[in-house]
Amino acid sequence: MDRLDRLEAIEAIRLLKARYFRLIDTKEWLLLPRLFTRDLRIVTPDGKVWMEGGDKYAASLKYGLTDAVSCHQGLTGEIEIFDAESAAAIWAMQDIITWTDRHPREGWKAITGRGHYHETYHRADGEWRIATLSLTRLSLDITWPEGHETA
Repeated sequence: MDRLDRLEAIEAIRLLKARYFRLIDTKEWLLLPRLFTRDLRIVTPDGKVWMEGGDKYAASLKYGLTDAVSCHQGLTGEIEIFDAESAAAIWAMQDIITWTDRHPREGWKAITGRGHYHETYHRADGEWRIATLSLTRLSLDITWPEGHETA
C-alpha cells in the first residue's frame, strides 16, 4: 500500500470505531450489524471466544443496553494497517452506563469503566468491518440497585 492508501484506511477505521460508539449510544440497532464481519469473534481478556457472529453480537448489545443511557468514548486509537484488507487497533476507552432499573444479566444499576478495545479489521467490498473485538478493563466502578446484597 502506498502512503495515501494507508492514511485513507486509517481514517476509515477511525470513522468505523466512532460510528460503533455512536450507534450503540443512540440505539440504532438496525445499523449496528453492518459494522461487523459476519463471522465476528468477541474474545475475552484471557483469549477465549465468548461469542461469534456480528448479528449475534449486535443483538447482545441491544439486549443489554436498550433500557440504559450510555456514553462510550474511544480515545487515542493506535491503528496498524497490515495490508489492503487487514488491520488492527487498540483504543483507550471509557464507558458510562446507567440502566433504568438494572442490567438484565449482570444486575448493575450503573457502571463507569475504563480500559482498552483490542480489535482486528477486515476489508471486503470496499468497507472496513470489525472482525475481532476484545475489551480489557483497567477499572470498573459499579453502582448496585438499592437493596442489592453482595455475597
